Amino acid sequence: MNVKPRVLVVEDDPNVATVMEFLLAETGYECTIAPTGHDGIRCARREEFDLVILDINLPGLNGFDVCAWLKQDFRFQRTPIIFVSGRLNDDDRRRAFAFGADFIAKPFDAGYFTEKISARVRN
Repeated sequence: MNVKPRVLVVEDDPNVATVMEFLLAETGYECTIAPTGHDGIRCARREEFDLVILDINLPGLNGFDVCAWLKQDFRFQRTPIIFVSGRLNDDDRRRAFAFGADFIAKPFDAGYFTEKISARVRN
């Protein structure tokens, strides 16, 4: 029995979340969508994930706040995190990298998105 890798997507734009969910399902991942930072943390408290995808601009807690919370939880300290955001300034990228996370700019290429996910889950 093959267990599908589990990905938590914290994304408030339902259209982007739907595209991510479709791409992840097509490439063999099980996906949970959380539309707010608080919802993302609630999901992370209940379940373990092989990868977390975070938008930066989220209602309530932003993606950096969620990332900081995840990195304080021993279960997620080694979990790969990828920020996917339309915020394209260098400070945001550096902040993501300081957490040990990757950064994908919106709008993203579907092939690049799935390749980056696969590379991070494999490592």
